[in-house]
Amino acid sequence: MSEAIKQAIQEKAKAIIIGTEDAAVELLRVEPGKFDLGSPLAEAGRLDSEGPVRKVTLTQPFYLGKYPITQRQYTAITSKAPIKPAGPSVAIDQLTYAEAVAFCAALTKATGITVALPTEAQWEYACRAGTKTRFWSGDREEDLAKVGWYRENAGHKAREVGQKPANPWGFHDLHGNVCEFCRDMLPPYDTIADTDPVGRISDRQGMMRGGGWMHPADYCRAAIRLMSNDRFGGAGLRILVAG
Repeated sequence: MSEAIKQAIQEKAKAIIIGTEDAAVELLRVEPGKFDLGSPLAEAGRLDSEGPVRKVTLTQPFYLGKYPITQRQYTAITSKAPIKPAGPSVAIDQLTYAEAVAFCAALTKATGITVALPTEAQWEYACRAGTKTRFWSGDREEDLAKVGWYRENAGHKAREVGQKPANPWGFHDLHGNVCEFCRDMLPPYDTIADTDPVGRISDRQGMMRGGGWMHPADYCRAAIRLMSNDRFGGAGLRILVAG
């Protein structure tokens, strides 16, 4: 199977599926491009860590999970029961960064395809999908409510993936539902490379992106960055395969 997937990647397939049965994960191809990383000074809810806005170029294609990893997929790969059972199609939640990295390693071993977490730049690029607003769907809280599960509409729990509309590039649940770990932590944006930036990588922490079911609208913006906590967990993940 891994050879067939590698061939599909070489042929620039628009989508690939890695894993089988309960562990199957669909990923969509993201082409290289440029975008504005971060948020402008006037953006409502902005944090200092989101700037200054930096024009960033990603030179390599990649495949990113169409949805966050679900409880079914997580359990099929790790044989661990979710902390808060809620349903097989519900996004896995309350993981530590180390558990997210371990999942990627286990899926790599099971499939023969190298699986990783996205960098912060890759995550925000895919989330924005060519947009520059607070959420890919617009600037208003009602724009978020249409596409994401957050404090005001999630019912105090993680939800089934794919129940809200996809962004222009086909990805679901990037705003809200569960925070998503990235594999790095970027320094202040005025110090980063403007091509393929990668921040500090730790075996204990990675930045969390997108906000979750427990967060207000401001914490679900495309530019939001929340520091992970290896003691308490609190995030899910979306996987990446190099293109």
